[in-house]
Amino acid sequence: MNFGKIVEDSFSFAWRYKSLWVFGLFAGGGSNFNLDLGMGDFGETDSFPFSSFNEAWALILPVLAAILILGMILFALHLICSPALVDGINKVARGGTYRFSESYSRGVDFFFRKLGLTVIFIGAIIGVALLSFLPVVALSFLGLLLLFPIFIAGLFFAITIYSLAERAMVVRDSSIGDAIDEAYVLMKQNFSKCLLIALIFIGLSFGVALLLFSLAAVLYLPVNMIVKSITENRSLVLILGVILGLPIGLVVGGFTGTFFHSLYTLFYFGLVDPTSPYAKTTSPAPVPAPSQ
Repeated sequence: MNFGKIVEDSFSFAWRYKSLWVFGLFAGGGSNFNLDLGMGDFGETDSFPFSSFNEAWALILPVLAAILILGMILFALHLICSPALVDGINKVARGGTYRFSESYSRGVDFFFRKLGLTVIFIGAIIGVALLSFLPVVALSFLGLLLLFPIFIAGLFFAITIYSLAERAMVVRDSSIGDAIDEAYVLMKQNFSKCLLIALIFIGLSFGVALLLFSLAAVLYLPVNMIVKSITENRSLVLILGVILGLPIGLVVGGFTGTFFHSLYTLFYFGLVDPTSPYAKTTSPAPVPAPSQ
């Protein structure tokens, strides 16, 4: 597996095709929104700042409602943009014709299949969490030593199968069951490669994401100052902060989201296509033998 080529092309595609940033912003794996608005600054006090709980709920409920609505919108966009980004990278990397509108349309087509796959993934994560606590119940204190390794191993299996299944589902236009079956076979046959791409992903996440998200935090500061000068209503602060911060989020979160999401897409191509440039490292040219 040519992991260097995978990382190089993921970066190259993310930089060259900037319309993919829209998908990357909502697809995850690096998305960044202006959600850290310093909301705690509004209520910092040594005593209960409200005369009654009714007054507190009257102020808190609009904030919770705004967060809930915003979360539902972002989740729906994720279900569209994640398969759309797979489709876009598929066309860019494998010789097709990429168009933003066509990839977005493909994302809409896979909305419910992506939703079903995500529900299964969430159920798997809950199952992994419960399974990791079984040694604690059975062995008490000694079981704590097994909790973390079991959880990490289960998380690795769940994320790997989920990531490969989404690529198989979109690229092959297959059902959820067929996609999960293909992902399981690929992981079983290429376990060491799956483990290595996961380690590469984690390593790059700590490096690239930390740098760019720190930059975003600095750039969001003047936006948040402007928002708080306009209104002190917490719901409006949250909504305006996200909307006005979208241009920054598109550059920072869109690029990193596209890059990290593309890693597993190109990795999938390397697993299923032996002739792919991502499947093997290019051999150096042979050195001619010296003439007699």
